[in-house]
Parts: sequence; structure tokens; C-alpha cells
Amino acid sequence: MTWKNEWRLSKKWGYVSSAALIPYAVIKMLWANGIIFLASGKGIAELHASMKTENDPISRFFYSYGIDVTAVLALIASLLALALVRDWRSNRLRWVLIAAAGLGGSVFVTICLITFYKLVAGSIRFSDFPEFDPWVLLPVYGGFLVWGVAICMAALSCSIRTYRRTHQNGYDAKTPTVR
Repeated sequence: MTWKNEWRLSKKWGYVSSAALIPYAVIKMLWANGIIFLASGKGIAELHASMKTENDPISRFFYSYGIDVTAVLALIASLLALALVRDWRSNRLRWVLIAAAGLGGSVFVTICLITFYKLVAGSIRFSDFPEFDPWVLLPVYGGFLVWGVAICMAALSCSIRTYRRTHQNGYDAKTPTVR
């Protein structure tokens, strides 16, 4: 594999992970604005009631204006993925991004695997949540799983790709091997 192909692969992982959470963010924003999608009217009403009474003041404030905080966090995670596509010259900033992406991706993959296990084992049943369509799991946990795997791969690829540019002590910058 040439250096150029590794660079392209890194960009693909970053772009995939930046797009993976967009369906989740859209669904949460639709629900925050009272639009029924993959849920019943009763489910949306219960969600609004719980968000306005059982949440912290910041989430309540944003939700009253139709902004779901988790959707904003999903957009921030998408921006993190796009930051991994860029070539960082600063070694400190580079490692902060790589560490955050690796940790976040690992947590998301773990959550998805545990949820899948609980679905298969039967401790989570669709009949317990009749107000939400079972298909809502696909964009939510499917997006989480895709984002987790893709952001970990983008972080790994970014670290390999940018290592050569920040540590060129006598090495040929065109070869992809890392010591």
C-alpha cells in the first residue's frame, strides 16, 4: 500500500464517521420539535414531558426551543471526525483529537454491543416501548455502531498518517512504514 492510499483511506473513515450520526441528530431534532417520526404521538408527548421536568436546566432550556442537546453532541462528534481528516502540525492537538476519538468510539461500540446482546437475550423487548417504532433502533444504534468503528479507524489512520509528518527524524516521508 502506498502512502497516498493510506491518506485516502483515512479521509474515507473520517467522512463516514462524520455522516454516521446525522440521521440520529435529525430524528432527535424532529422529536424535539414535536414531529412524529418513528414514534407515536403519545411517545412524543411523554418525551416532551420528561425532557421538560426531569432534566437539568440547560437541557430543559434548549428543549423548550426545539433543540435536543444529544443532537448537538452528535453534530460535535461529526465535527471531531472531520477534524481527523485534516493534517495537524501541532503534536499536542493531534493527540488530543486522536485520544478523544479513540475513547469515544470505543465507548459507542461497547454500548451498541451491550444493547444488541440485551435485545438477543430478551432483557430489552420491543413490547415494553409500544410508543416507539422498532425501526428507530436502526438509525440510532446502527449510527452509533458505524460512528464508533469509523471514528476509531479514522483516529488510527490519522495517527499513522500524521506521525510521519511530525516525526521525520531521518526517515523518508514517502514511505508509510512507522517505527
